[in-house]
Amino acid sequence: MEINKDCRLFLKDVYSYDIKSCHYTILEKKGLDVSWIDKTDKLKRNIQIGKWMAKNPRISSLLRNVTNSIIDDYITKNNLKPEEIILRQYDGIIITRTLKEITNQSIPLDLRTMFQIFISSFNRKMYISFDGVSETIKGVPFRYKEMDKIYQKILRINFLNKTSIFRSLQRIKTDFFESKNPSLFCIPTSEGKYNIFLKEYGQVEISKQTLKILSTIDIDKKRYFDFYIKPFTQSIVSEFL
Repeated sequence: MEINKDCRLFLKDVYSYDIKSCHYTILEKKGLDVSWIDKTDKLKRNIQIGKWMAKNPRISSLLRNVTNSIIDDYITKNNLKPEEIILRQYDGIIITRTLKEITNQSIPLDLRTMFQIFISSFNRKMYISFDGVSETIKGVPFRYKEMDKIYQKILRINFLNKTSIFRSLQRIKTDFFESKNPSLFCIPTSEGKYNIFLKEYGQVEISKQTLKILSTIDIDKKRYFDFYIKPFTQSIVSEFL
């Protein structure tokens, strides 16, 4: 993932478009036999098509080329400028305005989501966003539910008030470093096991039983903050300072 360097790190009103059931739709529109593919089960459908692509390079090439041309066509017909394309994905785009022109493509590019808030990480490798109901978190390595709660707090900051922004960021940072909840720092690895970073010993794998007696004083919280949170708070500070 590489977020456009010409775009701001913090954006409002961002639009995410993609091709619904991309590969299946293309195969169907091209008149190929898809009767053996389970249309209703997304996971099963993707596995079936994936295996087909692996065995048949021509099918793989067809799908990739057609997908690419569809996205190109929508960009051209709508006169999208490079700085308006935040992120070009395999089967879709995230842009700063809505698409107006209907192309000649028989395969539509559907509006999936309108993000009220979109925050790119400072290195433009990740993003977090909010559509007014739920969050979307993409590109963050080793994600887990407890850390996602911090992103939820960030996305719900009152970005209309500069003073509120910096107070909220400071509160989030303070609460994080003062947290006595060891679960916030436990990265799940396998059933009942977690990776945790300690000040003296570095990365250690622990069990649920050990988690119950673990003190957060021994946890290298700065390492977590710098890896998971700072990439986004740094973007906000750079945009509003």
